[in-house]
Amino acid sequence: MTPGSSSPSSSTPTRPNTHWREQADGDALRNLLDELDIQPPGTPSFELVSEWAAKHVVRMDVDGKPWAYIRYLLGPASHYPDRWRHLEFGPLLFEARVGPRVLGLNAESESLKGRAVIIEAALNPISREDLEDRAPEAISLLARLHGNGALNEALSSHLTDADRVAFSPLGTLFAETRERWFEALAARWRAFDLAEIEKLLWVVNELMDALATYRQATGRISIVVPAHNDPNHGNFMVNRQGALRMIDFEEMSLNNPVADLGVFLTWYVDQDQHGAMLEENYPLASPSAVLDRMKVWVPLRYLGIAAHWAARMTRARDLNSYEYAANSLEEWLRGACELVYNGPVPPHLDKILRATHRSLLKRGARFFRNNR
Repeated sequence: MTPGSSSPSSSTPTRPNTHWREQADGDALRNLLDELDIQPPGTPSFELVSEWAAKHVVRMDVDGKPWAYIRYLLGPASHYPDRWRHLEFGPLLFEARVGPRVLGLNAESESLKGRAVIIEAALNPISREDLEDRAPEAISLLARLHGNGALNEALSSHLTDADRVAFSPLGTLFAETRERWFEALAARWRAFDLAEIEKLLWVVNELMDALATYRQATGRISIVVPAHNDPNHGNFMVNRQGALRMIDFEEMSLNNPVADLGVFLTWYVDQDQHGAMLEENYPLASPSAVLDRMKVWVPLRYLGIAAHWAARMTRARDLNSYEYAANSLEEWLRGACELVYNGPVPPHLDKILRATHRSLLKRGARFFRNNR
């Protein structure tokens, strides 16, 4: 389906100059190493590994092995203050034994024609199975992140006392999830004449009503912490000494600790081990409070992920992409149902989800067959 157009928000950074959008070549990157006084133990080679609207990431290899990653913004720090602020957290994250070692940092590099840059030591990937085996170490790592006073202070420096008193991450997540489904997503599906949205909204509304009831029955966790907000196994790595570390802190913010703990425990630790895992490795909050709040927080996250895939369906350019998004939508909605009801999907919801999934697949096949 043809992607819809969207207008940039008022907070969108200034459009990069043409030379800032260009990939930095090898000469510029070697000059950057000299500028930051970084001396790799051999001749470096460079490969662009990801290219985003506001950032490029380059892997630097030495002797055929990853040695560092160069992340540069498409302009100086002053053009991307929020993104730069997260890059500046790199040294604090390393000192906390949470993130990789920072080799160099510059808000306006001369070698990169004024672009902001950070260079970090390369870490090694870890498999899902190994991460599950090292779950106690991962929970301890999250405890170091959550308990870091310097990061907390840096993230809260712009908050007033009134902001701190009224700060409610779970309330915010509720509001964002409802807005995403019942306003943004509903309007988009209706614009594409996707009538199935009405059934999906009925399911989401039932789930959110149940979660609102659970929320009232559980106590608040009275702390907010520097949370990573995306603790999937791809963001866990190991350093050269074999210690567990994390990467990709661009979404880090002050949040409820359950934002990290709930998702990690649900995905990587057997349910009957959740309490003991927290008791032994997470001293910042009561295990029972975390487990209670997980019953609300994690299903809301699943609903948010389902909304992401629902939006992707309207932007799909081929049948395979459409079907993948439709299958993912059903998978995450079913996961939310199972978490909310602590068991199989209730029959009345199962019936709706099955019928809606079939209808969406038929609609997609018909649309792409007629629009070849």
